Amino acid sequence: MRERRALLLAAPALLSACANPLSQPFPEKTFFVLEARRPQRLPPDPRGRVLQLRTVAAGPGAELRGIVTRLPGGQQRADFWNEFFAAPPALIQDQLRQWLADSGLFAAVVDQGTRATPSLALEPVLNALFADAAETPPVARVQMQTLTLGLDRTPPRVLAERQHDRRAPLPSLAPAAIVAGFNQALAAIFAEIEASFRGVA
Repeated sequence: MRERRALLLAAPALLSACANPLSQPFPEKTFFVLEARRPQRLPPDPRGRVLQLRTVAAGPGAELRGIVTRLPGGQQRADFWNEFFAAPPALIQDQLRQWLADSGLFAAVVDQGTRATPSLALEPVLNALFADAAETPPVARVQMQTLTLGLDRTPPRVLAERQHDRRAPLPSLAPAAIVAGFNQALAAIFAEIEASFRGVA
């Protein structure tokens, strides 16, 4: 009788705990960075030109910090619990500047607003950054476009406009694997951008 009474008294508390979702522990967020380093670091060319890297713009949805996965049927999902430490365009800006500085093609690679006088400018746009689970096997996909300007004339002249679309196969859709795929695809795009300056810089 006493055991039955104890169970009856405990039942409301148990039901309250089950009914309150705030009583359940939330998973911790995980933050990632994008990292695409040039395999070989070369010194600046003192006779090279100064390149101005302008702010990486973002296409629709490319500014999201949550890792985006494209699902079969055309749906997209942004992962609330697995995010980039900063907006992807800002992360790509830092990595691309360092890659081009390490190429040895330029006297310097500078951001907008510096006192250096550049003779070339690069305007990049991040159009898409997502894991494509609709493909078999799934891939990490990065799409960018770049506009190269010559600043030795007024108005500046367009030297080249290019589209970049790179995929990296994914062993799984785990967040760390997706980010590693993004890094691989970005490295391939950065190599294309570097190659486009050979003969120009």
